[in-house]
Amino acid sequence: MTSNHTPLTPRTIEKAFCFEGVGLHTGKNCKVKVSPLPAGSGLKFFRSDLNAEIIVSPESVSGTARGTTLSGEKNATIHTIEHFLATVTGFGINNLKVEMDAEEMPILDGSAVQFCEMFHKAGVVQQSGSLAPIKVTETLELQFGDVYLKVEPADRLELNVTTSFPYAGLENQNRVFKLEPNHFENDLAQARTFCFEEEIEQLRKQGLIKGGDFGCAMVIGKKGIINGPLRFDDEVVRHKTLDLLGDLTLLNRPLLAKVTVKKAGHRYHVELAKAILKKFGQQDSQTKNSSRGGTMFDIIQIQKMLPHRYPFLLVDKILELEPNKRVVGIKNVTINEPFFQGHFPGHPIMPGVLVLEAMAQVGGTTFLCDKSNEGKILYLAGVDKARFRKPIVPGDQIRFEVDVIFVRSKIGKIAGKAIVDGQVAVEAELTCAIVDRTPENTGA
Repeated sequence: MTSNHTPLTPRTIEKAFCFEGVGLHTGKNCKVKVSPLPAGSGLKFFRSDLNAEIIVSPESVSGTARGTTLSGEKNATIHTIEHFLATVTGFGINNLKVEMDAEEMPILDGSAVQFCEMFHKAGVVQQSGSLAPIKVTETLELQFGDVYLKVEPADRLELNVTTSFPYAGLENQNRVFKLEPNHFENDLAQARTFCFEEEIEQLRKQGLIKGGDFGCAMVIGKKGIINGPLRFDDEVVRHKTLDLLGDLTLLNRPLLAKVTVKKAGHRYHVELAKAILKKFGQQDSQTKNSSRGGTMFDIIQIQKMLPHRYPFLLVDKILELEPNKRVVGIKNVTINEPFFQGHFPGHPIMPGVLVLEAMAQVGGTTFLCDKSNEGKILYLAGVDKARFRKPIVPGDQIRFEVDVIFVRSKIGKIAGKAIVDGQVAVEAELTCAIVDRTPENTGA
């Protein structure tokens, strides 16, 4: 099995695999299970010890000190995931479930070589359908002191990385990487993480590198590398390029762009990913296989599907939609919502039952966009496994991610999550009845 891939073709692994090892900074052992997911699922991380999901998004990043940290529900965190994520993108994999029983991904040998070996053994399989990429359509630049980042339009992902450190041979290294078949394994995967000898004591005082040793990182002194020969003359910039690829994988969609970074690190990679997501993240979200066509549904199109009207239409936009399979929608919560007058005066919180109603309306579009259901409406018939994890208040934007569990004749069941600022606020399973519209049930 090779890592050849077409970036816009959904892919997952053929069979699940497990591994374990020690985290570089926490020094804790972590067992990891990696499993395939259906097309359209994306990358999903879970803390199996906490039964908590961590959303894969640059908005979920809660720390960038010597690695990338994500936070999710139940205050669960995962650290140092960038090497694993870079391998996922390097192999063109888009749909994957990753379960960790501790907070830090094993560092292994400090590179991505062993991850590559695992994916080869598991096998990579192509899935049906296509992917909606994030396509950069104009130049975007960021500057933080002497740190410079830029993205430009391109028909594939290209990374141009420059590093500079005050050590002999490390002053100005540059690497250009193109996401093409086998390039990841040949150009980046073997490059190890590194630190400088003079940093070690300070890192230990900060509570870091508790699991570090000469077997999982390059240690560089003023006279050169201390623990063995370099794998490449420019191994440092190659590893920085690997880190950048991993951090851009947080976008959870293929990126079509030329990315140039100079003297950057995780903190700035994440700022760039956030800027890309904000500026370009929605314009290419496609309505997959939709019989109605179009790239997304605005409020006018939503009103053609749903019978709800003010003050009970609780969906503002549909970002992604696959009939009878999956839908992603947005609800913007403002202080002008009429229910805030009584819930509660001086302490406005969106009622949980209305969050479920909004989730049902978003989920309903995946059934009602099917031509066989045209002219029908949905009745809520059941609520299961509802969990309310954080309050939703004015100013919040709710992202509803809804997957269809089943649809049979006149009954459909969905599993939905209401996500605010990268964290799951509400989740539930909802059952609905799909019925014909009549003058009696529409008020016509």
